[in-house]
Amino acid sequence: MKKVWWLVALGAVAFVVFALVTLPAGVMVAPLAKRGIVLNGVTGTVWNGAAQVVQSGNVQIGSVHWRLHPLALLRGRAAADVKLTRVDGFAQGYVAAGTSGQVTLRDASASLPLSALPPQFIAGGWNGKLNLRLTSADIVDRWPAALVGTIEIVDLIGPARRPAAMGSYKLVFPEQAKTEVLTGALTDISGPLQLAGTLQLKAADRSYLLDGLIAPRPDASPNLVNSLQFLGAPDAQGRRPVSLAGTM
Repeated sequence: MKKVWWLVALGAVAFVVFALVTLPAGVMVAPLAKRGIVLNGVTGTVWNGAAQVVQSGNVQIGSVHWRLHPLALLRGRAAADVKLTRVDGFAQGYVAAGTSGQVTLRDASASLPLSALPPQFIAGGWNGKLNLRLTSADIVDRWPAALVGTIEIVDLIGPARRPAAMGSYKLVFPEQAKTEVLTGALTDISGPLQLAGTLQLKAADRSYLLDGLIAPRPDASPNLVNSLQFLGAPDAQGRRPVSLAGTM
């Protein structure tokens, strides 16, 4: 009799595991719709599935494929390898989120137009492409607490009131000791402006500070050269100090 009950229990456990593993991805459609996220063309399972169309509010995100890491659930975290595909770009990487609200990214990469980003990040009618390669990033309360990797803005054009080709730029965050202030090195890649400086991100007050030196290249347009004069007199190398600060 004990052997029979043991077999029954084992069979029940196997059935539950099978049911969970094969749980169709479609069960997520209704709960996500209540949060304003619409999924269409859903296939696969909750653990390994895809949606041909993902929309958040009025924003078309693209098609998404995910593969969940079940063992992360034992640590109270949801983790998955995620790939987003759009006609104009992609984003992919390991994403994990816990009950505390912290989001962790590992081996993340993306190439997206600036127009695909939320409006609060890119204001003033700027256009270009964002290329991102992150070894790791920890986001707490929508602010980077740790960041290692490279962010590029390519073929930047703007602002909307007087659009001009501004070139391409690179921001590199090296691995650094845990601190309240993250510091990245900002340089130009190509274009009409030479730029070298640093960008500091401070978690305590969610502030940023950009300090650097900027100078026009010989092929810079007269309008662009004239627009730099408000920065002050140039040094012996023709560079002017530039500083931007604010909070988000």
